[in-house]
Amino acid sequence: MQNFLSRPLNWSFYLKRYIDTRPAAIEPLYIDSQTPITPERIDIWLAELGTSTTAFPPPDITTCRSVLRQLRTRIFNTLIVRDINQLASLEEVFSSMSYLADIAVQMAYRTIMHTMVESFGIPTSYSTGLPMEMIILGMGKLGGKELNVSSDIDLIMLYGEEGETSGARRSLSYHEFYGRVTQRMMPVLAEFDAEGFVFRTDLRLRPDGDGSALAWSLSALEHYLITQGREWERYAWLKARVIPVKYFNESQPIDDIRLLESLRKPFVYRKYFDFDALSALRQLREQIRQEWTRQVNAKEGLQSTQNIKLGEGGIREIEFIVQLIQLIRGGRQASLQQRHLLDALQAERNAGLLTPEIAENLEKAYRFLRRLEHIIQYKEDAQTHLLPNTEEGLTELATAMGLNRETFDSHLKYYRTCVSETFHNIFRLLGMQEEQDILPTPSPLSNDGTLTEDEQAPIQQRIDLMLNNRRILQLSPTNRKRLDNLIPLLRSAAYATKNPIQATHYLTELIETIAQRSAYIALLVEYPEILQRVARIMTASPVAAQLLIKNPILLDSLIDWRTLLQPIDLSAIAEQLHKDLDACLIHEGEPDIERQMNLMRDTHKMVAFQLLAQDLENTLNVEYLADYLSALADMLLEESLFRVWQQLRKSSRYDLPEHPRFGIIAYGKLGGKELGYFSDLDLVLIFDDDHDWAPEVYVKLGRRLSTWLSTMTSSGRLYEIDLRLRPDGEAGLLAVSIEGFAKYQREMAWTWEHQALTRGRFCAGDTAIGEKFEAIRQEILLRQRDLNTLKDDIIAMRIKMREGHPNPTLLFDVKHDQGGMVDLEFITQYLVLAYSHQHPALLGNWGNIALLLLAAQEGLIPEQLAKQCVEAYRVYRKIQHEERLQGKEVTRVEVSLLDKERTAVTQLWNNLFANLR
Repeated sequence: MQNFLSRPLNWSFYLKRYIDTRPAAIEPLYIDSQTPITPERIDIWLAELGTSTTAFPPPDITTCRSVLRQLRTRIFNTLIVRDINQLASLEEVFSSMSYLADIAVQMAYRTIMHTMVESFGIPTSYSTGLPMEMIILGMGKLGGKELNVSSDIDLIMLYGEEGETSGARRSLSYHEFYGRVTQRMMPVLAEFDAEGFVFRTDLRLRPDGDGSALAWSLSALEHYLITQGREWERYAWLKARVIPVKYFNESQPIDDIRLLESLRKPFVYRKYFDFDALSALRQLREQIRQEWTRQVNAKEGLQSTQNIKLGEGGIREIEFIVQLIQLIRGGRQASLQQRHLLDALQAERNAGLLTPEIAENLEKAYRFLRRLEHIIQYKEDAQTHLLPNTEEGLTELATAMGLNRETFDSHLKYYRTCVSETFHNIFRLLGMQEEQDILPTPSPLSNDGTLTEDEQAPIQQRIDLMLNNRRILQLSPTNRKRLDNLIPLLRSAAYATKNPIQATHYLTELIETIAQRSAYIALLVEYPEILQRVARIMTASPVAAQLLIKNPILLDSLIDWRTLLQPIDLSAIAEQLHKDLDACLIHEGEPDIERQMNLMRDTHKMVAFQLLAQDLENTLNVEYLADYLSALADMLLEESLFRVWQQLRKSSRYDLPEHPRFGIIAYGKLGGKELGYFSDLDLVLIFDDDHDWAPEVYVKLGRRLSTWLSTMTSSGRLYEIDLRLRPDGEAGLLAVSIEGFAKYQREMAWTWEHQALTRGRFCAGDTAIGEKFEAIRQEILLRQRDLNTLKDDIIAMRIKMREGHPNPTLLFDVKHDQGGMVDLEFITQYLVLAYSHQHPALLGNWGNIALLLLAAQEGLIPEQLAKQCVEAYRVYRKIQHEERLQGKEVTRVEVSLLDKERTAVTQLWNNLFANLR
């Protein structure tokens, strides 16, 4: 026992004084220190003191004060012994102190409420008719459940609505009632007496700080956050957590808590990348730097290295790094919305916002510095963060940490250096400029003879038209000044393009769209190179221009141009999306469906825009692009199916399994992996389940899945869905059993449906169903068919399709005219249906190009002609793709431009179908 307590007693003067005056406490302390402190043990210790957090009536004020101070002393002393003996993890220390704080607030609240209700009556919610509890918010480290051992606790005291108490001889307004509750609670927690104190309390984080009411109604809080909330308060509110307090048995504070959370989250986390806040966040970082300087000036001889919290490379800098990323990115990536710092740090690493090396160093530094902070505070039970100022003191501190002096010094230096470097470069690490990097606003470019007066006139007219736009005229003076700074940048960006007039038109339309979002105007002013990239992309493709105008959220992607042009890791995007969707919650863990749907749409657009940027830079070809867009659709369908099934399980009257026996089959362009940026999805939905409820449930699943994918939300539509290729078309069930699908294909399907089946592909859901579908597909395609009948059917369908797409011009319709893309697609489908039974290599869903080459290898078509047709198909797809980037729905060109390609395709068609054409 002596050896076990010797190191803690040698280091902590506080513990030594306590034991010296209470020798009988040694054995109980030794026993307590053998086992980790948990919430359950703390509850037992509280019961040993004769009370609990739910006791009624609650203890009187004197008893409550005494019990809490005794409990705090027992926990604190036990932590000293366990921590210095390296038995307690950092998590144990955090959770013990944070749980104690929750208990203390709860007991103080119940005790004071009891006396207040007896004197002034019950506060009742007019909206529910039930007694109304306070909502007590733990801020800062208490909110994150990471209190240090001598920490203050930051509280904000709230209540649901205004009114007056009733049921006593004297009533009070709720404003005064809850203000008095707050005022009387503070001494119970913070006042020092013979038994010590529990927690020093700080109420200065409430709206308007020291000069305001002690308790605020939710409506007053809402008005404050909307009209006056500042950037540093977003930083403070990030960790805000409701401490569970309850006095009235029949009260139901859940609605008030939900309302509070609906105010907090949008205030802290902005959907759009908040560039308007960057300046304020940079200033906040400077305040962190300057705070230490002020302390140094106030305390002569103090060195910045002595303060492990506020000094360079200290705890505050780690907190700033992690929370800055949360503030900037958390509105879009819900998985970052963590109150606990280490959880947030891990989420940022998983999201790729911090490199694994930086994240690991920050975590190790945080753990080291927070434990060091605790060891320092154990010495005198004081809220201090200063290292000893003598060599002897530092050596003793190292020993208390369980390290020799050399190791202690090297660890401390290394971790603080890592933190300091990351802190100084955090904006650059996030792909943003530091303030000193920002170039001054350039003067407008003169035309230098490159633009005539006739060319400049429409540019000025379009700018004038923008400045007279209603949205622009309604701007505040600050935002109007910011816009005025943007005009010369707009001119510079437009003049640098091949088509300045068109660029000006698109840029001014974009600015009209985003004018009311000052954050985006701030972005373009602060990053002139982004405006130049926008101008270049918009003039390269009207489709890209409209995509940006309708979705300014994509401007975020243009900050780091190099990242935008890097290969896309779809598996990492899928993993991060899944985590972010899991984190899209409303109170009590219910999924926030609207946010989930918007997040999926935003993710789709951002990935598609990244591909579009690479496309316009000519860094990928059409085939790779189609493969990637198809893989993206597969991933989003898989995730959508998961989300919709989870909803259905919760609402269903049946006991549904964890995973549906359900598969999504892609046809058409998605089936052939030839998807474009704005292609519809042709889908068939299949299930394989013998339960009686299966048809009902899976049809409902299909309906909800279609709604999830195609509903227009504030972030747009994910995909247009076409389900008409299912058995019996629009008259058939939305989801069909695998047996029903097989029966239809074997007995009732038309030839054109078997043509469609050649491009059928399982793309999401139960892989066992995918295997069964592929077996059915191969069975159907392997059938031996009468070639003349097959040719007649295909020609008839081809004629019908051409009649449905008439071309009244003298131009060549690349897709639908004779010798075009559809002819080649029909040729490929014919080859698969006619010859798969003899040449099973054709069964694979390889796409038109690969299948034509395979058919040539199998001797079914002339090899040279096949190669010519393959090249023709590539040319057609490239031209069609380029035309669609220019916003053209129909691709028609001069006949002479594609004469060679048309001739090759027509020759192959005639070789196969002879005189039946």
